Amino acid sequence: MPVPSYGAMPLSKMFCLVRIMQVTAMLIIIGVTANFISIIVSTGVEAPKEIVGTLSVTCIATLYVAVSIGFYWSQANLGLLVMSGVDSLLLIAFIVVAVTVGKPLSFLNCYVVGKAASPAVDAHSVYAFTMSLAQNLNTVGSDLGLAHWAGATKSNCFQAKTIWGLSIALCILFTTSCVLLPTLFYKNKKASAPPKTVEEA
Repeated sequence: MPVPSYGAMPLSKMFCLVRIMQVTAMLIIIGVTANFISIIVSTGVEAPKEIVGTLSVTCIATLYVAVSIGFYWSQANLGLLVMSGVDSLLLIAFIVVAVTVGKPLSFLNCYVVGKAASPAVDAHSVYAFTMSLAQNLNTVGSDLGLAHWAGATKSNCFQAKTIWGLSIALCILFTTSCVLLPTLFYKNKKASAPPKTVEEA
């Protein structure tokens, strides 16, 4: 089945490529976030709100993008403007996610995690994390934040940074789709308009 042109085939193909990249990024975020939450919950501590919020927003966005692809393929002329509005809302949501997740992670260097200057510093870090974890075991609304979990191991750090990086990438991709959708609507409207007759000109 060919890609609908909407009066501008290169832009239409670019929109399809953007949608594919959005779905790929969101599926990776869902997988990494679910794994991260599973690691945290297995210790008996409530997962950080930033990660749970990211998972919720990403699942809703993935559902919308999957449905919108079908509408796009079925020549949804006026639906392009509706999709542009929803993409704008998702852009705002992913900006909030990127800022919220990035705030505690921005100064964290994953290559340094686990490499202490001395065994005493390493032992102190492990003790502080263990004590913090023990105080928050089976506590609803525990205050053990994302920075604590991301800084615990190198693997956690890279997972958290992956979530943050893909959230920023989704901001760029949703900005692109917000620009492309109204453009395709007006190009399609112009292409499907009846040609002017000699009297009208």
